[in-house]
Amino acid sequence: MKNPALAYRQFSVQGSTPLGLVVMLYDGAIAALQRAAGAIEIRDIPGKCTHLNRAQAIILQLEGTLNFEVGGEVAQTLKALYVYARGQMLKANIENSPEILRSLIEKLRTVREAWYEADHRPAAAATQAAEGFAGEARPPAPRRNQYLPSEGAPENSPYAPSTEGESRSWDLSA
Repeated sequence: MKNPALAYRQFSVQGSTPLGLVVMLYDGAIAALQRAAGAIEIRDIPGKCTHLNRAQAIILQLEGTLNFEVGGEVAQTLKALYVYARGQMLKANIENSPEILRSLIEKLRTVREAWYEADHRPAAAATQAAEGFAGEARPPAPRRNQYLPSEGAPENSPYAPSTEGESRSWDLSA
């Protein structure tokens, strides 16, 4: 094995639930934004651009996998968050402002924690939450181990596969 870190990351992705993958994407975006803020502080313009581009790509991936038919209001709310995030990244880039990025990081952390909690709820609580989900502005709570990552997101998730047969990917190699 030439690169143990890459092998570990691939194993982690393959063994994750769909909601776990969403959490990983949030973690990646947050880490890239933290690095971009650090690069701004030390006046590393190429580093800032590299990290902001990575964060943009992750946000676009999250946005591109939303299913508005299934996700309803939650999907619309997440879409608005992602549009806001992209705007804030652009503003931080233009103004060289780590403060803007730190504020954005806090907002993304809040949403990330909600997805993490939804992914780690016990089965009984998750079933009750999923049944009472109808249109609330929080992530759904599927039953743990109910599905495999290759089967896609839970049916009531804003990240559920599109009914129109669109192919959506979770390619994290960018």
